Amino acid sequence: MKQLSECALQFMEKAGKNKDYEIDLNVLEEHLSFYHLEDSAEIIRFQKNFAGLAIQDTVIHIFTPKQIKERKTVNTYEWKGQTLFSINDSLYIAENGEIAVRECGCDSDDFYFYFERFGTFIGQQAFFEKHRYYKSLPAYSYEITDLKEFSARMSGYGFLPECSDRYNLMWKNEVSLVHATCYEAEWTVSIDSISKKNRSKLIEQLKDVIQ
Repeated sequence: MKQLSECALQFMEKAGKNKDYEIDLNVLEEHLSFYHLEDSAEIIRFQKNFAGLAIQDTVIHIFTPKQIKERKTVNTYEWKGQTLFSINDSLYIAENGEIAVRECGCDSDDFYFYFERFGTFIGQQAFFEKHRYYKSLPAYSYEITDLKEFSARMSGYGFLPECSDRYNLMWKNEVSLVHATCYEAEWTVSIDSISKKNRSKLIEQLKDVIQ
């Protein structure tokens, strides 16, 4: 499991955890037998590390102690061989620990995986809270036609491992933030910057690997 950065840990401490969502992990493990998961380790790890976090006025959780005490199950969703649980209004955790979002709004039955682990989400939340100035100009988005070459072009930027995983790659320098994301094996990039000139220069340098 990727360790959280100091910035992410500080973000979690500042956000605070609601202890009303604490559940004995042995009790939770027994309750998870209702869902017939191949492996419940990631769900238990999520409960231990993140349940009760208050992020953007929403408490992150799958279960409540009351619901488990009453032996009531929660809604689950099946997607690509994984059982998914809702953790807030827009994110779902799969039994393997990956984080998904619903396609085209909450009425869709389709999902796509957006984070390899919830820790990446926390890392990005912590980063943007500390570096909001990158959002001073509207972001530009493009499809990436050659990820390997695109990544090579980013060698002069600082790579952000705490914000990156198999679905996300992030780089920054003093004026620009580059965030590549993967959807169904296709990569796109969003470029934020505090400088129109620098952003235009970067796009020009990438023009043969984005469209």
